[in-house]
Amino acid sequence: MDTHPDIPHGELPFSLRERIVTFTLLLVMAFGAWQAIAAWRNPESMEGVPLGWHDFTDGRTTHKLEKQMDQHLPAREGLIGFANSLRYLLLRGGGNDVVVGRDGWLFLTEEIRYDPPKQQPERTRVELLASARKALQAQGVNLLVALVPDKARMYSEWMPLGRYPAYNELRYANAVAGLRARGVPVADLRSALAEAGGDDTTYYRTDTHWNQRGAAVAASAIARIVLADGPCEPPTSYVTTQGKPVERPGDLIRMMGLEHVPNAFRPRPDREAPASTVEQPGGGDAGLGLFGDNSVPVVLTGTSFSMRGNFSGALQQALSCKVLNSAQDGGGFLTATTQYLKDDAFRTSKPKWLVWEVPERFLTQPLTDEARWLHEVGLDQP
Repeated sequence: MDTHPDIPHGELPFSLRERIVTFTLLLVMAFGAWQAIAAWRNPESMEGVPLGWHDFTDGRTTHKLEKQMDQHLPAREGLIGFANSLRYLLLRGGGNDVVVGRDGWLFLTEEIRYDPPKQQPERTRVELLASARKALQAQGVNLLVALVPDKARMYSEWMPLGRYPAYNELRYANAVAGLRARGVPVADLRSALAEAGGDDTTYYRTDTHWNQRGAAVAASAIARIVLADGPCEPPTSYVTTQGKPVERPGDLIRMMGLEHVPNAFRPRPDREAPASTVEQPGGGDAGLGLFGDNSVPVVLTGTSFSMRGNFSGALQQALSCKVLNSAQDGGGFLTATTQYLKDDAFRTSKPKWLVWEVPERFLTQPLTDEARWLHEVGLDQP
């Protein structure tokens, strides 16, 4: 029955739902118009925009304007953060690089990715490490491979399905067995970290890397192997101090695009007391220079794991000797070691031990420069 008999058909007032939708649409359009005008008023937004007639007819002008306006929108970062927060809160999504686990745990997608063919890259890298160990040993340098297990392996119970992928299950054990079969000293950090156990974790919840406790456990495991060959010379004493606990949003939060949003709209950040390891005054040979005439006792090379959790400091304290940290962020499997072995520091002052830290996930990634690497760094010489 018509509830408004006195109003002609087609002239019924808007319902409340229609009013809300219309108001929201107008609000969004007004906000977009304000953003566009603000971007246009920014002089930098017109820099580099081709304004010729042919540029306009070919679409180059509008394409460049679109990119420039996108970069100069006043609320651009806030809008991106808001969209990423909605993705996380509503869909439990972390983007292409991050897997959102249980209870605020985040994992790197690379750790659980399937990389076919898996056996050839891992076997090639194991053979490369074995060849490098033999060539370095001929120069009086001991190579120790510190194999870092995936965070997803160590804390698989916090994965979305509560388990580590079966296709990667044997990757770590096969690498350790392959290296040892070829005579390469290898620190089985998976076993060391698993044995640490307890209520405290060894990896950050919101970061790819081990935390200070995990780094200290790994450093102790490495030190046991190095010191079995004799104490470092000259001995040096270290002390570690800690500050007050502070929030530490991890790199996985940054990869999700949530580094600038309030905690209520992202996984809860880790908290940690920053640690610093320094040499005790008079605790060693003050005249020893890392690039001086005396040889460096230990050199650490590898990836960002060697630059997180105070790992290099913990390693110095566990060894009671100086450690030169030549690791690099984002360098991949070969970069940091390549630069160190090609540097004059190695040629003129060889260490007794070279600790090469290798994340497990790198073993099965597609090969890059492995085929010519030994020649590039001069380890193929007789």
